[in-house]
Amino acid sequence: MKSILPSGLLLSFTLVCTISLSQNTICLRPVNAFMAAPGGYAINGTALLEYSDFEALHLDNAFNTQSGPDLHVYLAKNFEAPTAPGNTNVDLGELVSNSGASSYSIPAGVAIDDYDYVLIHCLSFNHWWGGGLLGDVSCTSATNKLTDDLSVSSYPNPATNFVIIDSPTASVAKIMVTDMNGRIRIAQPVSSQEQLKVDVSELETGMFIILGLDLKGTQLFRKMIVTL
Repeated sequence: MKSILPSGLLLSFTLVCTISLSQNTICLRPVNAFMAAPGGYAINGTALLEYSDFEALHLDNAFNTQSGPDLHVYLAKNFEAPTAPGNTNVDLGELVSNSGASSYSIPAGVAIDDYDYVLIHCLSFNHWWGGGLLGDVSCTSATNKLTDDLSVSSYPNPATNFVIIDSPTASVAKIMVTDMNGRIRIAQPVSSQEQLKVDVSELETGMFIILGLDLKGTQLFRKMIVTL
């Protein structure tokens, strides 16, 4: 099985003086539960369909199902085999692993509200494993003005108990974690240490935003998935 986007992708970025991004918008559609197809197999875990500066489907760290040959991940209109007549679908590629977190890029031109289900299907034997219903689209946006040089990474992603903010610079005074509605869930000052460990064990499963605040209140954004 091949990886489209590496599982547990290390989030890192370098921000250069005078760069200014006027608007960051993140839109999400969750799969809160999967169901086995008739004659298929149990599928556990959740998923998030994301549109921001790229489009991707994320299966969470709790994802697992029966292993099988040539399993593929699909977006589809209907809760039936993607090969069923009339079931418009998009093949996102081979399932990276039958357990654990993984991500899949969405082809250009596919809007996240075009399809209603995420399906798992054995392509070579035309055997439908099952799938999950995509929820409503939820979007959030925020102004992001970058004024100082800053190189930061955060990991692991998805996170379960904690996230490490690696090498925060002296210009960052506080790290905050907000949910997708902009509510502050964690606020933690930054010392001169090279790594900052942030406890996320009390957060629910979902997508969150890490904000690094300098003394002038500049907001620097990173996305983070938390799984229980």
